[in-house]
Amino acid sequence: MRRAWGPPLPRRSPAGEGGFSLIEILVSLAILSMAMGGLAGLLIQNSQINRAAQMSAEVQATARNCLSMIVQVLRTAGWDPLNAGFAPVVLDPSPTSTANYIEALADLNEDGDTGDDGEDVLIRWVGNRVEWRKTSDTSQPFVILADTISNDSDGDGIAETMFVPDSATSPTRVTVRITAQSPAPDPRSGQYIRYTVASEVVLRKTL
Repeated sequence: MRRAWGPPLPRRSPAGEGGFSLIEILVSLAILSMAMGGLAGLLIQNSQINRAAQMSAEVQATARNCLSMIVQVLRTAGWDPLNAGFAPVVLDPSPTSTANYIEALADLNEDGDTGDDGEDVLIRWVGNRVEWRKTSDTSQPFVILADTISNDSDGDGIAETMFVPDSATSPTRVTVRITAQSPAPDPRSGQYIRYTVASEVVLRKTL
């Protein structure tokens, strides 16, 4: 029966046209937060993986480049076209776990001596640096080849000797062993990244 007077009755909203309830909003926010948290964790993990890969590549490049430069010099040691009679190398008489050197001599310009630049190369490892001086002039400074060389291949805190001759008095071969270490720990493991390379150089003549 319809009413003949009075204001019209309010119309009810059809089913499904109402807004979200507070519980639905809270549940949605919780799901969104978990999704964002998972995405953030994935981004951080990917960033750490990329950083570790970059650090590993840099450590490998440092070790290989340093070894290549040293080996190139040692392979010219003993070049004596005029038979001047100088020794190809001068060895460190007391290498330690923190310092080691070798001196390579060669008469590159064939003038009978090793006094010119590039003919008397002193290569030394001190602490975490490898450096050389390519002149017999002791007043000249050393040039740093690398500054992240620990030479501690197994991470036990004891470094290995960098230049190892097959004889302390009459060497015919010298093994060069270089271990580079990352300047900071791997962000994933917290451990330093190490990379070791080695090469055996045959000298041109014995001492």
